[in-house]
Amino acid sequence: MPARVQPSDTWRRIAVPPWRFLLGGAPWRALAYLVLSAAVAVLFAPLAIATFLIIPLWGILLGALERHRGRMLGFPAVPSGHVPVPREERGHWLGIRMTEAATWRETTVLLVDIVAGAAAVVLLFFQTVFLIVPIGLAVIASGEEREVTVFGDLGLRVGPENWWAPLLLVPPLLAVYAYTNALLALGQASLVHWILAPRGDELEQRIAQLARSRAAIVAAHEEERRRMERDLHDGAQQELVGVAAALGVLELELISLDADTAGARSALDLARARTEQALASLRATVHGIRPAVLADRGLSAAIEELAVRAPLPAEFRGGELERLDPAVESAAYFFVAEAITNAAKHSGAERVVITASGGERVRIDVADDGRGGADPARGTGLIGLRERIDAVGGELRISSPAGGPTALSIEVPAGGPARAEESADANPARR
Repeated sequence: MPARVQPSDTWRRIAVPPWRFLLGGAPWRALAYLVLSAAVAVLFAPLAIATFLIIPLWGILLGALERHRGRMLGFPAVPSGHVPVPREERGHWLGIRMTEAATWRETTVLLVDIVAGAAAVVLLFFQTVFLIVPIGLAVIASGEEREVTVFGDLGLRVGPENWWAPLLLVPPLLAVYAYTNALLALGQASLVHWILAPRGDELEQRIAQLARSRAAIVAAHEEERRRMERDLHDGAQQELVGVAAALGVLELELISLDADTAGARSALDLARARTEQALASLRATVHGIRPAVLADRGLSAAIEELAVRAPLPAEFRGGELERLDPAVESAAYFFVAEAITNAAKHSGAERVVITASGGERVRIDVADDGRGGADPARGTGLIGLRERIDAVGGELRISSPAGGPTALSIEVPAGGPARAEESADANPARR
């Protein structure tokens, strides 16, 4: 594996014999770097003035370019100082980026590039002028004689017989340009490289902050699920139960009447049937949000109920698990439910075995005797499972060779994502 290039190694490339430097590709790369710097200044200076409030966003965009532009001069690519944003938190991307030090370093680089680019514009302009003058003079002198003042009283007469004399200035000018451009380009690239380089402590702090933010989001989401379950159970569900009871009383009242009530009783039967249907649908919805058995009796009892209600023979071999963090219990419950559903729908399995063991990290395995071949890349079910488990600080493993069997396994922290992060902080080797 080749040694990593350091910025100081790039500076040594101009400290070589002049003929090696001037005849190599370094002057042309430096010129290309300065031309690009000038273009950046011309493009971003008006944007920065016109859209002052979103300068950090332009900084992020330019930072992505600058992390790689130094490679033109032999600098190594600069790793990003930004923390990767998980898919489930992309809605908070802007808020996360605006609190990162890397974003403000990239904003600083934007300002540096505008100043350096403006200097490059001026430098390249005068270089072009001083190069055009001797060439233009030689062209003019080839047709007629001219008197040219070089410095003070020192003059030079050029004409058709010595028209080439001004061209003698071109090689020294090009040599001066080459070194000037290389120094300016290397100086700018070195400064940008130093500013953009990520700081290790910043990355660790951002990762920890992102994990805490994810834990807070998971906890808030789980609390909202419990609130919805309570509201539906104690509100709409109880109202429907009351309506069904009132309809029952009304039916008894109709039976006691002597008049012909066949039409009214038919309408009453239809109303009661629809009420019961709505009540059943609402109960299913409440069960899908957070099953009552999970809230009342814990994960073991909820998994046992899943095994009993499974569409294929299912056996639960786990012991009694201690009560877990609500978010972890929900994630583990829906993992088992999804695994059973997948086994029944897609694997052709005839039997499912569920095992569970407790401790600081709870492990749950779901294995079936189906044909296997489960691939997260071909469907969203397993991807959703992985994201749900990741959100509580857990880990999902999938083993599903062609021909079967399929075994899904999770390990989740008993105390929830917050405790998982504390454990990771206390034991850096686990990261």
